[in-house]
Parts: sequence; structure tokens; C-alpha cells
Amino acid sequence: MGKLDDAAQGANPIRKVVNLMEKMQEKVAAEAKKEDGLFETSQCYCKKTQKQLEDEIAKATGLGNLKPEDIAAKEAQLKALEQSVEDLKNEKIEEEKTLASAKAVREKEHQKYLKSEQEHVDTENAAESALKILKTTETDPDNSTHAPVQNPGTFLSRLEKASQGPSAFSRQLAAFLQGSSGATPGEANAMIKVMEEKAEEAWRQEVADDAKGSKEFDGVQSSKQKSIKTVLDVMTRKAQKIGDLKVEITNMKHALAGGAEALAENKKMLDELKKDCAQRASKQEEKKALRAEEQKALQDTIKMLSDDDALDLFRKTVKSPSLLQLDTARE
Repeated sequence: MGKLDDAAQGANPIRKVVNLMEKMQEKVAAEAKKEDGLFETSQCYCKKTQKQLEDEIAKATGLGNLKPEDIAAKEAQLKALEQSVEDLKNEKIEEEKTLASAKAVREKEHQKYLKSEQEHVDTENAAESALKILKTTETDPDNSTHAPVQNPGTFLSRLEKASQGPSAFSRQLAAFLQGSSGATPGEANAMIKVMEEKAEEAWRQEVADDAKGSKEFDGVQSSKQKSIKTVLDVMTRKAQKIGDLKVEITNMKHALAGGAEALAENKKMLDELKKDCAQRASKQEEKKALRAEEQKALQDTIKMLSDDDALDLFRKTVKSPSLLQLDTARE
């Protein structure tokens, strides 16, 4: 009795079948997703490998008519480029030497200018000292009596002492006093003024010459630096071209040596790859169609078993508990 109640009222066999089929649906869907992922990976491999093989075949086909003379022409071009780069290196060296020489000359000129600047300062100081000494040692510094300068030697000694040693100015003034015997203080004063003016004029010329030299050097330096940069840029471009040409020559030699064999091998591999990939795609379509049929069959079966008519049919085919009890009692 208890078992019959379970069969009639408890677990429904149709519900069990439906649950089983729903699990089968989930399993089929999971297997389909996994197979789709594997197929997608294989398709990526097919496309990538096919592209690589096609590129290599196209490149090898372009070199199919290669001759030794073609390689010789490229090697001659390479040699000319290398010689050109060597010439540019020498040109760069010469430009750098010219710039270094110009720098040395300019430095020498500027050192001369600095020396002249110091001499100008010394002359100015010596002239001022000479005028002061002349005024303090002579009884007639303004030349009102036209008396000659007294003790020229003493005067010059004091001047050299004030100037911290002999100078170009003191030597020039000494020559004047010694060569003009009986020169008066006024004449000496005038001579000092003349010497001072000439020194100032010479100094202005030195300043102008130094400024001119600096400007000319700046022009030379700018020109040479631009020239050196241009040479370096050309060298860089040609060096890149040399590298590319070397690679091209190596590939040409390789193609000439075994290009035909490699081309045939790549074509064979490409044909096999296309065939294999096409077979995989065909099998994948067959699997998809089969899975679709399985899913549809399961779905239709589940729908049929879940229908109210199916449930009524099940109930009608199972005997009622009272009849089952009568049959048992009779036995």
C-alpha cells in the first residue's frame, strides 16, 4: 500500500523524465560552447598562418626571376654608399679642424686685446703720474720762463717708480726728453697729452677690431656648425640605407640559393592548411546542425511530457488504490 501511494501520489515518473532531459539539454549546451571556443581558436591559427605563408610566397615570387647580376648591382651600390659615408666622415673632420683653427685664432686675437686693454690702463695711469710729477718737481711747470726740464733722469725714475716699473709710455717719454735737449715743462706736458691721445685712439681701434673679430668668428662658427650637422644628417640617412641594402642583398643571396625549394614548400604547406581548415569548418557546421537537432528533440519531448494531456494519460494508465486492494485480497 505504501509503495503504491508513492507511485501514485509521490514522485511523478514523467517529472523525473523531464528533469533528466533538462539536464541533458544543459550538458549539450555546455559541450557546444566548449567546442565553439576550440573552433574559434583553430580559426585564428588558420588565418594567421595562412597570412604568413601568403606573404612569404609573394615575397619569394617577386624574387623568382633573380639573377647573379642583380646581386652584383646591389653590391656595387652598397660599395658606393659606403665610400660616400667615408667621404662624409673626412668632410666632417675637415670642418671640425677649420672650426678648431678659427677658435684658436680668435682666442689669440682676444688675448692680444686683453693685453692691449692692460697697456691702455697702464698708459693712462702713467700719463696722469707724469703730469703730477712734472707739476710738483719743476719750478716752472707752466713754461712761463721757458726754462728746460730740470734733471730729466730723476723725473723719469720717479715716473717708473710710480708706474711700478718701466712702461711703453715711460720709454717713449724718455726718448722725447733725451732727444729734445732743453725741452721745457710745457713742451713735456704737451708731449704727454699727445702720447695720451694717441694711446686712446689706438685703444679705440683695438676695441673695434676685437668686436669685428668676434662677429666674424660667430659667423664662421655658426656656418661650420650647420655644415657639420648637415653632414651628420646625411651620414645617418645613408647609414640606414646601407643597413637596409645589406639585408636585401642577404635575402637575395638566400633566395638565389634555395628560393625555389622554399617557395614550393610554402605553397604545399598553404594548400594543406587550407584543406585542413576547410575540413574543420565543415565538421563544425555538421556538429552545430546535430546539436541543434538534439536540442530541438529534447525541447519537443519536454514540451510533450509537460502537457496536461500527457499527465491525464499517465493517471489513466495507473490503477486506482481501491482496485489494487481488491486484487490483493482476492489473491
